[in-house]
Amino acid sequence: MSAEFGATVWGRAWLRTVESTSVTTSNAGLPKARSLARNQAVADLTIVTGRVTAEVRVKDVGYRVEVGLPEWSGRTRAEAERLVAAAGAQRATLAPGDLPDSLEADLRRHEIDLAVHPSAQVVECSCPARAPRCVHVLAVLYALVQRIDEEPALALVLRSAHAEPAAAAPAAGANRIPLTDLDPARFYGD
Repeated sequence: MSAEFGATVWGRAWLRTVESTSVTTSNAGLPKARSLARNQAVADLTIVTGRVTAEVRVKDVGYRVEVGLPEWSGRTRAEAERLVAAAGAQRATLAPGDLPDSLEADLRRHEIDLAVHPSAQVVECSCPARAPRCVHVLAVLYALVQRIDEEPALALVLRSAHAEPAAAAPAAGANRIPLTDLDPARFYGD
C-alpha cells in the first residue's frame, strides 16, 4: 500500500511540516485539507524558487493561496549543488525529475533542510479565516507534497533556482520515446 501523501523521502520531508510529530494537539483542519487536495480542489499549483501559489475551490468559491519560502543561503546552496553534482552518476538511470533517495540522506547528513519549517513560511490566503495556516493553505501544502512525490527535483527547485539545473532535462542515456513522436492513430497498429 502506497502513501497518498509523502510516498517518497522527498515528499515526506515536506509532509512533516504539515503533520508535525512535535505537536501536542491535533489540527482539526488536516482531514478537510487532505480531502481538498485529494479531490482536486487545488488548482493552478505553481511551484517556483521561493514560492508556491494555487487556487483552492470550495463550493464554487475560489481562495488564492501563496506560500513564500526562504531560499538556501549562499553557503548552503553551494554545498547542496556539490551534493547534487556528486549524485549525478546515479541520476543517469532515473526518470526526468526523479532524484536518488541517497541524495536526500546526504543533504540531511549535511544538515541541509529540504522543507521549510512552518514558522519560516510566509503564508497568505484570501479567505476570511484568522488562522495563518487555514485549511486552504494546508490543502496547498498537501498538493505540494503530492507534486514533490511525483517529481522530487521540485524539492530542490523550491529552495534554489541553481540547485537542480537539469530538472527538466531527460536523463542521459535514457531509453525513452518522447510522447510528441508518437502517432496516436497508429500507436496500436492498423
